Amino acid sequence: MKNTLKYLSILFFVTAFVACDKDDDLESKDIKRYNVESGMVTYATAISGPYVNGSGTNQLYFDKWGALELKNELSSETVITYLPDGTEESTTKDAHNTYKIDNQKVYVVDYKEGYIITKDDPLIEYMRQNDLDALEAGKEMLEKLGGVQLANEKVLGYDCEVWELLGIKQWIYKGLTLKVVTNLAGITIIEEATSIRFDIPVADNYFDLPDFPMKDINDL
Repeated sequence: MKNTLKYLSILFFVTAFVACDKDDDLESKDIKRYNVESGMVTYATAISGPYVNGSGTNQLYFDKWGALELKNELSSETVITYLPDGTEESTTKDAHNTYKIDNQKVYVVDYKEGYIITKDDPLIEYMRQNDLDALEAGKEMLEKLGGVQLANEKVLGYDCEVWELLGIKQWIYKGLTLKVVTNLAGITIIEEATSIRFDIPVADNYFDLPDFPMKDINDL
């Protein structure tokens, strides 16, 4: 069984709003993803279901309005299997995942295999082709996929847009997802910000990646 928290992380990473000023030259300037210049956000993750439970902590660092970003996740997941003789067997897996964005380039660290997967952010090309800015691009993609915008709600005092799509509910503040609730096949996964610090200096070393070889996703 795939690690559920890793699934959530990838899903969260792909479906979050991405921002960019329409006047930006995407070939030469930093790509503005958020309407907040810099910050650090800590998240707690909890997973519950009939056959699985787990928890995790995630740390997000970003600078240059989100042109530079790194998310580091640590999680533990226990899967329960019922054997034919009626007994239970549990298996616990720990996971470490790191994702980085540097303008339009995305980096995903595979600690198990010891390399870093690289790819281009697909939403950047979408924005180029359609001349869309931040909220326009994010909202248009969600709406095309059938997303519904609900009434605003607050997360740690920050007024968030709330979107629901395919069993996933997101709370988004100025392009930053502060909370996600996913209901998938009887499993509930909640990832929510527990500490938020915006517009603070973020040192360069927070964006360092392991010294692993890099592989383009198209070459795997």
